[in-house]
Amino acid sequence: MDQRLGQNNKEYIAEPMIDWIVKDIPKPPRIKLFDDVSFVYEIQLARMELSSWWRDPEEFARRAAYYEEVDGRRTYHYYISDIRGKGQIGRSNQYLTHWYYPYKAKFHPQMIKALINWMGLKAGDVLLDPFVGSGTALIEAKLVGVDGVGIDIDPLCVLMSKVKAGLVDTNLDELMSIDLRRAFDFFHESKSASQQRITDFFQVIERGGKGPFEGLGEDVYEFYLLSYLYALSDWTYIHVDMWKQFCENVNRMMRNLKAFGDLKKKLIFGFGRVKTLHGDARHLGDCGIAANSMDGIVTSPPYSIAVDYIAQDLHAFKYLGIDPSELQEKLVGLKGKGDVRIQIYYKDMILAFEKMFYSLKPGRYCCVIIGDVTYNGEKLRLSDTYVGIAKKVGFEYLGIIRRPILGGFARLRYEYILIFKKS
Repeated sequence: MDQRLGQNNKEYIAEPMIDWIVKDIPKPPRIKLFDDVSFVYEIQLARMELSSWWRDPEEFARRAAYYEEVDGRRTYHYYISDIRGKGQIGRSNQYLTHWYYPYKAKFHPQMIKALINWMGLKAGDVLLDPFVGSGTALIEAKLVGVDGVGIDIDPLCVLMSKVKAGLVDTNLDELMSIDLRRAFDFFHESKSASQQRITDFFQVIERGGKGPFEGLGEDVYEFYLLSYLYALSDWTYIHVDMWKQFCENVNRMMRNLKAFGDLKKKLIFGFGRVKTLHGDARHLGDCGIAANSMDGIVTSPPYSIAVDYIAQDLHAFKYLGIDPSELQEKLVGLKGKGDVRIQIYYKDMILAFEKMFYSLKPGRYCCVIIGDVTYNGEKLRLSDTYVGIAKKVGFEYLGIIRRPILGGFARLRYEYILIFKKS
């Protein structure tokens, strides 16, 4: 055995995939991948993000997604992903605030962070997610110091995104000043009068005052509202005691935020400024998104042909006083039946791609994550369709990355990262 491979040897020995990652990089830093990085798509993304930041190893250590160490320094992602959330496996998802509220078809935050890095987005740049969903892209943008705008036509998604991104730099003392029993009772006692309670979802309620939230910021009220809806979701689907789940979820999040607060005392963060708007991806101009104003786009259009977003959150819509039939007519992919539904879906996505192209600055990148779904027994190659639509509206198609989706209950076998550029 070569003694140079002994336990005390400090020489860096590259594994074959490390050799491939650093290939063609003039002066690569010493890097160590996370132990659970094993899929081909992860290796591809690790190479892509390093290719944009190898010149600045110190900054790369702050923002790297798939690396445990850069030049001997533990990465920020190592520490952040150690703040574990409910259902977390490995370093890819559910850490920090990502786990708060169950939402189907959301993408892996580690993957999104790598794409943001590959785009080269930095402080002052703005990332757009026109189908923001549960806010994954905004959280990751904020953590690496990039500004972000998220848009969604679903008011529950707007609430989720605002709360989860806002918790990253919230005032923990204000959140913890609320008595949990009073907070729970405030929302629970109002559930039978939801239509009267919130006539406009995006205005703080006036009926009966703000109860235990009087004098506190809207972010505090919205956090506890989402916490109540989380408990309501648990009760709806797994019939667990709402009060018990409410306390468990809130207390777990408080522990996460306390741990992150301690981390912020040790590491230097420069958070990006992010916001979520209630709007339509097909009409970005109505949301104040100007032409050639965005520095990057990462989004995952709805899987609404395969996933019924109305049905999965019907309990929340009922509680909030949101008319599900009215919302269904607005959501992409839920209008019409049979072949007509697919035709309407494609027309809507053409509009969305046109507006994404319109809003993106020349020379910048757009990444779209989508899986192929089955509708009425027919497999729809949405990835191929999206590539055709993107080219038609003016995007240059750069390539595709395939990600396997594991698990016995997975609706999709593969998900695809489509990469475009506005020349």
